[in-house]
Formats: sequence, C-alpha cells, structure tokens
Amino acid sequence: MSLVAATIVVYFYFPAFILDCAKKALRWQAGVSRHTIQVDDHRWVYLEGGKGETIIFVHGFGMEKDGWGLFPKAFTGSYRLILPDLPGFGENSRLESADYDVPSQVKRLNRFAESLGLGRFHLAGSSMGGYIAGLYASEYPEKVKSLALFNPLGVNSPVPSDMWRRYAETGETALVYRTKEGFEELLRLLFYRIPPVPGTFKTYFAKLGASNYAFYRKVLRDLDQGGMYQLEPRLSWVDARTLVVWGANDRILHVTGAEKFREGLKNVKVVILDQCGHAPFFEKRKQTTKAYQDFLAGVKSKT
Repeated sequence: MSLVAATIVVYFYFPAFILDCAKKALRWQAGVSRHTIQVDDHRWVYLEGGKGETIIFVHGFGMEKDGWGLFPKAFTGSYRLILPDLPGFGENSRLESADYDVPSQVKRLNRFAESLGLGRFHLAGSSMGGYIAGLYASEYPEKVKSLALFNPLGVNSPVPSDMWRRYAETGETALVYRTKEGFEELLRLLFYRIPPVPGTFKTYFAKLGASNYAFYRKVLRDLDQGGMYQLEPRLSWVDARTLVVWGANDRILHVTGAEKFREGLKNVKVVILDQCGHAPFFEKRKQTTKAYQDFLAGVKSKT
C-alpha cells in the first residue's frame, strides 16, 4: 500500500471502523441489538433490549440511537428499552420533501410506537428529543406512563444561551458545521469538561458534518418554522409524572429553562447538576442514572 493510500485509510476509514466497533461494544454491554421497521414513508432503525415496562429514548438534534452511550446499560435489567434513530437522523430515512418540525416528528413517533404494538410506555428525551417527548406527552397523555427530559428544548428560557443568542443575531449555529474548527466549537458548547478527541477523529467528524450540513440546515429551518417553543403553552396538558435533569453550565440551552418546566408541569421533579453541560447522561452519568432510577422507582410505587 502506498503512503498516500495508507494516509487515506487512517484519516477517513480507520476512525469510522473504530467508532463502529465502539457502538457494537456499547450495544453488547447494554444488552440491546439493532432492528429495522418500515413505518409509512420512513425506514426506522432502532436498538431494543431488556425486559419489563417499555422506555423509549428520543435523541437530540444531530445525534442518533447510539448517542446515549453507556446510560441505557443501567436500565435493561428492569425495563425493555427502545432507542430509535429519529426520521432524518442516523440510519433513518431522509426525505427532502418531508417536514422535520417537532409536531411532524411527534406524529411519526406515535406511528412508530403503534407499529411496534406499544400501549403505554415511559418516554425519555434529550434536547430536541426532549421537546419531541414533551409534546408527545401533551398530545397523547393516555400513552405516557412517565416523562424524563434531559436539557430539553421547547420553552423560551428567561436567559438566552450562548448558542441561541448567536443564532438570533446571525442565523448561524454550531449545531451544523463543515470544518474541524466548527466541530471543536460544538464540543465547547456541549461539555463543561471537553472530552479528549484525537485529531484524526476531529477530521472525520468534520467530514461527517460537511456531508450532513445541507440537510441539517433544512431540518433547522423546519424546526424554526414549526416553532421552537410550542411545548411551553402545553405543559399543563402533560399528565405524566415528569423528571427534568439539566446541566447547570449548559451553553446550548440555558439552565433557566428548567424553571419554565417547574412552573408549567403538574407533577415534576427538577434536578440541576453542577459542572455539567448539555449532555448530563454522558458528562454526569452516575448522578443522572441515579436520578432516573429513583424517579422510575417512585413512578412504579404509585401505580
């Protein structure tokens, strides 16, 4: 193999291979496996495992089913977990002609749950996925046993975050990027303590970001046009007991948004984690796991 060919393999294929191996290892540890199902015009790819009452985990913008990391591992012993790629993300279908605003995604999520034969289930969501989960609980209250929201979108926080302040001023956001510098900026916004990422992987994620850029811009436009804060006036429609976990140092969605959920929901517990950014299930996994386990135990004791 020539030096040029070897360099191409290292920079573009080796990171993808390592990440694929890491995903498979995480799935094995968590006791989940990959499945597919066609629902209307989208092909859903999802992870499933465990036994017991069902929890559906809904990921955030730009993420996918494996983005929950080791967090699900703590729950497959007592619950059946379903972790889908949302339409437009991961291995799910991407249709240029489709709308990917939150109300449309809520309808798709409901059709997905129906196609799997689910009746009532627990629902958990992160960031945009938290918005989708919360709006789902307001639209289909009879189907949601409990609701868990991790740094959720959907309300207009009293203090704008660093990212949304920039978006309001310039129309630009770190959520979509095309360069290594753009990926590094996203890391700074996501985490209180930035995890080490080798340069080769930064290059890989920059290329991945560039390939997703146009479609993700379309999804952002759909989200904007569909309304970023539709959940706020509907919080009182949510009947399910709710857990809200928020990183105190979140620069993507400001922690003051948690007060909107505290004020608007009927039965809610709010947990704020210090020295934590936008992904508490990753950055403060032990504390987030305990908070969710205790919450689910409390829900089970009341039913």
